[in-house]
Amino acid sequence: MAEAAVKEIEHVPAPTRRFELADLSQHGAWLMKRFTAKFPDMTDNAIAGYLRGILFSNEHLFLYQDNAVGLAQLVYSPGIRPVKVVQERFVWIKDRNNKEWCENAADFYAEMQQWGKRQGAERLIACEDTDVPKALIEARIGRLFDTKISHARI
Repeated sequence: MAEAAVKEIEHVPAPTRRFELADLSQHGAWLMKRFTAKFPDMTDNAIAGYLRGILFSNEHLFLYQDNAVGLAQLVYSPGIRPVKVVQERFVWIKDRNNKEWCENAADFYAEMQQWGKRQGAERLIACEDTDVPKALIEARIGRLFDTKISHARI
């Protein structure tokens, strides 16, 4: 008895572009709701000003797809020898329950990884504020290592 060969479907990356000022009209409404839910003390004008300020910053990678946005920032780890690190600030999906959109949004991490390589970064910090399941992120960029950070409020 011959078994049917199971073909693995190759993933085709979703179209991903850098976020620009004009994209606020497409994504602004749902994006502002997410920001105000996360930062209830910030006004809409403060949020819009923050977004406008990072659009053309070389230290930020602000990406969008039709139904998702992602923001990463190039930072330096503290220490005797500072290390360049790409830190995810957020990857948000318009509808987090939509599996196709989650699958597509995972492509942001491959973009962040490539951008980080071009910047000379040594690490990518992920899963900080994301709607994308960890398994999908690992499928795009490889194994994620967990670390524990202890901190106190000042």
